[in-house]
Amino acid sequence: MYSVDSLDVFYFDEAYQRMLYYPPPLWLGGWFYIPPWLWIDGNKHSGYYSTWEDKVIDRMAQPSPVTITIWGNYHPDDDTGTVYARFRNDSTTTIDGRVIFVITEDSLYHLTPYIEWHNQVPRDYLPDHNGVTVSILPGDSVTVSQQFTIEQDWNVDFCKILIWIQNDSMQVDSTKEIWQGAVSKVTDLTPGIEENRVGKVPQPTIITNPNPCVDGTEFAFDLPAQSQYQIDIYDISGRRVKTLSGLASGGRESIRWNLRDDIGAPVCSGIYLYSFTSDALNTHGKVIVR
Repeated sequence: MYSVDSLDVFYFDEAYQRMLYYPPPLWLGGWFYIPPWLWIDGNKHSGYYSTWEDKVIDRMAQPSPVTITIWGNYHPDDDTGTVYARFRNDSTTTIDGRVIFVITEDSLYHLTPYIEWHNQVPRDYLPDHNGVTVSILPGDSVTVSQQFTIEQDWNVDFCKILIWIQNDSMQVDSTKEIWQGAVSKVTDLTPGIEENRVGKVPQPTIITNPNPCVDGTEFAFDLPAQSQYQIDIYDISGRRVKTLSGLASGGRESIRWNLRDDIGAPVCSGIYLYSFTSDALNTHGKVIVR
């Protein structure tokens, strides 16, 4: 959510410039930027935000050629940190795209003619609204990092870092495809895990294999010994269907999901989202069940 009116309390010029990156919707016979619009696969959808949910859920269910893993650090003593994002190309062709990082804030009260509470308000693009261009070979991955500062008038408990990778090339339907996105709360970034006195510590990651899967998949990861971990798996509507947990041994760890829910019933084919939480790694991703 952002305002195009420079006099509005939530106006942010980088967000406005980011809007100009896209072609405006056709409205009343002319090209105008008239919010709110939702663009999906080249089709514009007007109306109130509450009418968009079904369209967004349907779009999320489509397979993506990119997997994103987020980690980093946040230091509450000086409100600074670094966020890392690894982009893995799961397709068979090279991906040339643009990576965008933005800090947003939720639960901001400001009375307007239409709404009172404002969410996903852009606060800062990292390093700016232009982002970073990347090229990822098939099966390969790249890692992008950005430093950030939480300003004093922001509530860090309501701040998130949104990340996405996007195709810069205009499509025939006048869109610029976003291949994948991810989000992390700033306070979920563990302080100080990225370096020590002798150099950088390998960053913890989680890999699902196979993915897509037919009869099961394994979550593989590296955690320090005695680290407790939990994997919560949700269907596309947000309903939790399965929880996996354990205590890490200190080496390469793996835990299998047999594609059954907590009561033992097989899940349906589709997209499932997982949240991985531990002392050293907090991330999320998706599993495609066929």
